[in-house]
Amino acid sequence: MKKTILYITLIIVVVLTCISIYVLKSNNYQRDGKITIAINDYPIKINRDENGIAYIFAKNKADAIRGQGFVLAQDRLFQIEFYRALIKGEAASIVGSSMLQSDIKMRVLDLVGNAKRSYQYLDTETKEMLAWYCEGFNEYLKVGKDEFPVELSLLGMKPTPLTSQEIISVTHFVGLFHSQNLEDEVLSLNLAARTDKAAALLPLSINLDRTKKLEFKTDSVSSAFSNTNNKSWHKLIDPMLVYPKLGSNNWAISGEKSQSGKPILSNDPHVDARMLPGLFYPIGLFCPEFKVVGIATPGIPGLIAGRNEYVSFGVTNAYGDSQDLFIEETVGDFYIQGADKIPFKKRKETIVVKDTTNVEIEIRHTKRGPIISDFPVFNVLTDDVVSLRWSLAETKSNSIGLERLLETKNVTEFREALKGMDNMFFNYAIADVEGNIAHQATGLVPIRRNKTGEFPSKGNQKDNWLGFIPKDSLPHMVNPERGWIGTANNDTRPDEYPYYYSNHFSPYYRYQRITEVLSENKKFNAEELWTMIFDVKNMQAQTLTPLFISALEQKEVTKDIANILKEWNYLDAIDEVGASIYNVLYNELLYLVLNDELPDDIEDMYWENVYYWNQKVDGFILAENEFVDNINTSKKETLTDLIILAGIKTKQLLTERLGDNQATWTWGKIHTVHFASPIRKEGFGSGLLGSELLPKAGSNQTLNRGGFVKNKERKFDTSWFSSFRMVADMNDHEKMMGILSGGSAARVFHPYYKSQLEKWKTGEWIPYWISKEKVLEHSEFQMTLE
Repeated sequence: MKKTILYITLIIVVVLTCISIYVLKSNNYQRDGKITIAINDYPIKINRDENGIAYIFAKNKADAIRGQGFVLAQDRLFQIEFYRALIKGEAASIVGSSMLQSDIKMRVLDLVGNAKRSYQYLDTETKEMLAWYCEGFNEYLKVGKDEFPVELSLLGMKPTPLTSQEIISVTHFVGLFHSQNLEDEVLSLNLAARTDKAAALLPLSINLDRTKKLEFKTDSVSSAFSNTNNKSWHKLIDPMLVYPKLGSNNWAISGEKSQSGKPILSNDPHVDARMLPGLFYPIGLFCPEFKVVGIATPGIPGLIAGRNEYVSFGVTNAYGDSQDLFIEETVGDFYIQGADKIPFKKRKETIVVKDTTNVEIEIRHTKRGPIISDFPVFNVLTDDVVSLRWSLAETKSNSIGLERLLETKNVTEFREALKGMDNMFFNYAIADVEGNIAHQATGLVPIRRNKTGEFPSKGNQKDNWLGFIPKDSLPHMVNPERGWIGTANNDTRPDEYPYYYSNHFSPYYRYQRITEVLSENKKFNAEELWTMIFDVKNMQAQTLTPLFISALEQKEVTKDIANILKEWNYLDAIDEVGASIYNVLYNELLYLVLNDELPDDIEDMYWENVYYWNQKVDGFILAENEFVDNINTSKKETLTDLIILAGIKTKQLLTERLGDNQATWTWGKIHTVHFASPIRKEGFGSGLLGSELLPKAGSNQTLNRGGFVKNKERKFDTSWFSSFRMVADMNDHEKMMGILSGGSAARVFHPYYKSQLEKWKTGEWIPYWISKEKVLEHSEFQMTLE
């Protein structure tokens, strides 16, 4: 019997090895020699280093962007094709009914239609760059059809030529996940229909740099909404490739605070990059007009983060509020606007679903936008007729912003170029060789008549939008006296800021840590700022842990974990027991503080929206306000009572999962990150496709992000983290330091599939070259497009 099992195992290993070798050979592409193409003005040279980073050398800007489109198709064709289907609402035709709700959502939002409308306003310069990118991409579809990735064949996908309007739709797709207000307003509406405490639960945003409170009007969120109905929360299934939600940190120091005498900039975008090879694409572009290196978003020309010879730049999500919901007054097929009855515009869509019947939907529109409440995927759990107005459906920008960045020579020019960026809501950190530093928010954000956007408004009233915030007035900071700037998805609106920009921000803890480190009276070098990316000090824990210890010491059953927390240094490191106890206890305490007041049917929806509640509920805990009680008991519980109960639950959970020995309760055992192939994420054979499960340092509140979503299963799986790390010293004219949590090629078994992951795991960096000489010196392959 044992021999039989052994033989079967050996046969399986041999078969899988043969399959791996076959796929490796068939899932490769040409990296050297010559390829004849028809769209270039001059020969384009593509050099690749040992990590697979493609450096494009061209004799003009047009060929450089064509080269970018070509190598993106070589490396990321499968990824781009899937996202194109996702954006168009055609993913169900590829993978089946699991993506039907996603397709419905995309058809209702109509990113394709929005892109078509906005394309007409673009200027010649922008349209040319989009066309060049498409030309390079589409040329690969012609000359590389014999080396397409096997992933396409497995899913029966056939690539089609890329269009300029599709590129615009990608920017709208990114913008959709930058602005979270749609989800926030739906949650506020659902709360208002279920509890009279909805207004007390609205998000809280704090800017530690502000000296005055921003005063904005807040109406009663609990009035004028209909009752709940029997609908239930509908969590959207994650697609094969994840949605591009973006967090992040960035900071820059002036030459006065740097050892090099020039500014140094750091950035680590936090996205869900668990699906290999990751979201971002590393690339260098060299031509007479510019030399740049950094990361690009597949499907969009140019870079979103990196540097050229003069300027370095990195991104975080600014969460600009570009979306508003409106409660419509309706009569039959009409909605009421003043004294007028206006018929709904209607649009029919047919969604093809693999292996089953097609689905037809009809989408109603008001002058503001689509009626989202007709579709369960939007989670409107009331009987209201709710329309969505979105600034990206109204943009008239002549630029996408990114194409202007490549040639900028200082912070002033860079900020000017960002004015064209309507569709994406970044907070850029910027540094230049002249010594300037700045941060600048982007995006098209409406000026609200009522100066708020946290919950739905009535549709039948005066237009609430009074134009858009002038781009010069978006939150920013330039050359502050303190000698540094930084953002961490936090509220950056300054004193006296006159506009409602957003109220969906990260708690201030990461920014507080940036402030603590960069305010030190010392000069930093690039290596020190690289090390800072890995900082795991939890400033939230520094505030709350003394409260936890004081309570836990009062009961014999929890004194042991109180003693562990006493010795803990607030570091969420993988080998720290204190980190496990703190994070589990905090998680349990949240339930005890609020679940008794939260309506049962939207508990999951509430806790899923981390930035909606995080700062607010921490305030409840610190102030021991009315929510710190269990309304289901006759006793008035105190914060101490709830902390002790949370401590008991913490011990039970950690004992069940890790055993009785508390010394083994280390954070890295329950807080992990799982890298995987989108073809097979887990189960038998996933390891051969690149799957790795790793302990992960950090948490939601640390610079070294290890973000996880609160869930009933009490899992602490990391879902967003530093997918790219970079430090650019503007005194270094050869390179910037960088590393990607994956690789260049979206081709399973390819050597570039996760070519940077090993160094990412160990905290190392690799050079992203800005020097042509260094690129040539470190090139392993050179290919010419003739």
